[in-house]
Amino acid sequence: MNQSVAVHDLSLPRGAFRLGPLSFTVPAGGRLAVVGPSGSGKTTLLRCLAGLERIAAGTIRIGDRLVADAHTHVPPDRRGLGLVFQDGALWPQMTALQHLRFAAPGLSRDAAQQLLHRAGLAAHANDKPATMSGGEAQRLGLCRALAPAPGVLLLDEPLRSVDVHQRDGLVLLLRTLADERNLTTILVTHDRDEALALATDLVVLRDGQLVEQGPARQLLRQPATAFTAAFLLGAACLPTTAASGDRLATPFGEFARPAGVDGDLRLVLLPGDVQLTGSGTTPTGRILTVLPGERGLRVRLALGDQIVETTADDPPPIGAEVALALCGTPRFLPWQQGSAS
Repeated sequence: MNQSVAVHDLSLPRGAFRLGPLSFTVPAGGRLAVVGPSGSGKTTLLRCLAGLERIAAGTIRIGDRLVADAHTHVPPDRRGLGLVFQDGALWPQMTALQHLRFAAPGLSRDAAQQLLHRAGLAAHANDKPATMSGGEAQRLGLCRALAPAPGVLLLDEPLRSVDVHQRDGLVLLLRTLADERNLTTILVTHDRDEALALATDLVVLRDGQLVEQGPARQLLRQPATAFTAAFLLGAACLPTTAASGDRLATPFGEFARPAGVDGDLRLVLLPGDVQLTGSGTTPTGRILTVLPGERGLRVRLALGDQIVETTADDPPPIGAEVALALCGTPRFLPWQQGSAS
């Protein structure tokens, strides 16, 4: 039976790094992706959920059971979880069929073979991992995690070791099996495309802290922080400084500070928010790449230490310095909620 997952004020210090406090809930049957750059605490959080790490404070509940707090630690094999590792973590001495029946001792041979068939592994039932491709091994890892019919499925960057041409098939398999079983799924990844393909809700982490959370569509359409806009949408986020009165100085000039928005504000530039002017004084960008696009050519430029993207019919050659101008109303967002860092 699928289970909800509720995390409240979870905290885990580890040297100079500290995870949390974090709070979020995944309803039964929900699909959540925890995203963020390397070192943001994604895998540490997953290990806490799996019971591979003891938390220092806060609580973790799976369904109506308390599985972790400062004094309670239910071991991994008693949490009713399935776990798929980024490297497969398969047992080299076992065949595919043996993997499933060892993970779920009560699983019949026919049921195990049916699960392998669903994953496109029927021909590999008697093969060992060393003879499989990366994509096949990851499919086997998923089948092993699903064999005991867990209430929650945890995925640790499941596509990292899979070739690009095999990823779409594995994404489809993950979605299909999770949907069929109405399975509660928590994915951790630094790949935004992977997150958006598999999850309906997102938690965004940075340096162990929760930056933003909510439905994926909401965060894509209206991110509340510049960090989320940069990570999910590929936005350039230019620093601002205080100018005279209640104004902000940016490379594109001075603008009125938005009312009711505090903190370290950035000028957020989504693809298409700037245009090439061909002349002018400030600012200028250096053309990095020119690629085909749906409307003209896609041009990526270096603007300071940020990358901006726009379109043009006949851009200058790569390496050229070109003047830029803003299109439309400037967008200002705090870098990270509740923080000036």
